Amino acid sequence: MRIQLIEHDSEDFSRTNISFWAAAKGHQVNQIYVCNNEELPPLDSFDWLMVMGGSQNAWDEQGNSWLREEKAFVAEALAKDKLFLGICFGAQLLAESLGGQIFPNKHKEIGWHEVSLNRDGRESFLFQNVPPSFVTFHWHSDHFSLPGNCTRLAFSRPTENQAFTSNERPAVGLQFHPEYTREMVRYYAGGHSQDWSPDMFVSDGNEVLARTEEIPDTYWLMETLLNNMEQKFVVNS
Repeated sequence: MRIQLIEHDSEDFSRTNISFWAAAKGHQVNQIYVCNNEELPPLDSFDWLMVMGGSQNAWDEQGNSWLREEKAFVAEALAKDKLFLGICFGAQLLAESLGGQIFPNKHKEIGWHEVSLNRDGRESFLFQNVPPSFVTFHWHSDHFSLPGNCTRLAFSRPTENQAFTSNERPAVGLQFHPEYTREMVRYYAGGHSQDWSPDMFVSDGNEVLARTEEIPDTYWLMETLLNNMEQKFVVNS
């Protein structure tokens, strides 16, 4: 399977939990960096589109010259029923494309925090073999309203929509970051923690680093979610 990643920060890692999963499955992965004005690919060049996180605001089209074109590309891919996974920034673009709105969240959420599944989440294909609550990494200040044609699956204390699926398209949005490896978290905590002003749901860099060493495995969640998506939309389609 051909996986197309769209990245929004030039420092993004090529070795993520997604790349490890794809390598184990024998899937081909291509990355482009729209923040560097790299050209978006033809729709027939990939089978699965994954739109990743970013430090930008997904509502700020004036401040990001490439964003309007990317949003049109996402909408076109969804219209073609391309398999889609949006993470953080990518989940916000998915929600907007399906009719939701993006806005600043009441609280920033940065660090290792708990996500809980609602009833739909516990019964969803996406969270098969996932416990009803789990700890994962977060880094976002914006959020989105849930489109009417989607199902909310998970939430956290400050963030209502942590995971959702489209009822009409093979598309999933995750506000949290299961793709982050331990190495990625260490890097970001060391290089960006000066921007993380401690708040109710914002951990400082030292706390993030300490919690990172306590997390036994950062791969299992991403592996499980991708396996479940592949089973639902590829194997059983």
